[in-house]
Amino acid sequence: MEKYKKILRKLPKALRLRVIKALYKIGDNDLKGLDVVLLSGKHEFYRCRVGKIRILFQKQPSGNVVMDIGFRGDVYK
Repeated sequence: MEKYKKILRKLPKALRLRVIKALYKIGDNDLKGLDVVLLSGKHEFYRCRVGKIRILFQKQPSGNVVMDIGFRGDVYK
């Protein structure tokens, strides 16, 4: 969890607020209005794009689980 805090701290305030808002929407399974795409691969991972930030998450019966947050290009490695 410390990695997420470090990334969020470095972001400009306006982008940070947009990312936090997207995280709450993902947690509530309210994906309407977000740029969400299913990633190719054997696991059903999705990514949400917020500016240059990507939020990777997985849909599960108990709710969406955020797997990683990072800048585009770095988060997919």
